[in-house]
Amino acid sequence: MHSRVFRLDRAGTPSALGPLESRLMEIVWSLGGWFTVSDVIAQLKYKRGEKPLAYTTVKTVLTNLADKRHLKKRSAGRANEFKAVLTREAFQRAFIDDVIGPLLRSQRNPLLAHIADELASNDDSYAEFERLLAEKRAERADG
Repeated sequence: MHSRVFRLDRAGTPSALGPLESRLMEIVWSLGGWFTVSDVIAQLKYKRGEKPLAYTTVKTVLTNLADKRHLKKRSAGRANEFKAVLTREAFQRAFIDDVIGPLLRSQRNPLLAHIADELASNDDSYAEFERLLAEKRAERADG
């Protein structure tokens, strides 16, 4: 991924994709494999009163995602086919690496202290973090 660009969504959550890109990528990941613009359009769901997206809009966004290297693109006769470069999980991991990686390298102790403070206030999150640490330690011991 390594785009180094992210934006905040309406809830203030960082995202590597715009709202329409995110919506279409969710469909892309659910389809799996190669797909066409028509395949995506067939999966789109609309809220009451929401205007359906034009074919050209979906095609443009998918082409932009290919230009950004989030999708692969190939010709299939007169149409194009697309495929996700990364799984949803790998994409999320790459995004987190892009956001957190530089902080871990340059501000490691303040970042870890902040994470510890955040986790300490929620027993479930703290337990999940401990489980993940134990899992990683076991992987290192086995590997």
